[in-house]
Amino acid sequence: MFQLMTGKEIVALTTELISAKKQQGAFSVDLTVKEIRKVDAGGALDFGGSEFQEASTTLLKPEKKTAEEPYGWWKLGPGNYLIKFNEKIDLKNHGVIIILPHSRLLAAGGSHPSLAVEDTPDDIQVLLSVGIEGLAIKQNARVSKALVLAAGS
Repeated sequence: MFQLMTGKEIVALTTELISAKKQQGAFSVDLTVKEIRKVDAGGALDFGGSEFQEASTTLLKPEKKTAEEPYGWWKLGPGNYLIKFNEKIDLKNHGVIIILPHSRLLAAGGSHPSLAVEDTPDDIQVLLSVGIEGLAIKQNARVSKALVLAAGS
């Protein structure tokens, strides 16, 4: 049996938050951008994993508008990108993290598929799709929401 955790409970399991107060929702935590990589070429998948190959990517560097600005922007053209989040959620293998696109990401013209994560790797990633209009994302922007279904007794 699984139970939806509150935002406060998720925050207690999360490290590397930018601002717990701003990121905590009633039943979610906002996830922020740590790193963006451009997907250059697809990888390979097989059933057993012995022939698995990650996609080829290029790390993008954010650019500051002025030298005084503490954070820069990624100006993304059309295509696919891998986003790594700042936050790490440790479920101790007793639940599932559901990652959804933030409503503001959708409103800005970007999207990523929903993702269910069971094994809570160190770095959670999503595949961001950017349309022909392009998209600008500032460092540490909130782009996704994490909900947690915890295994109950």
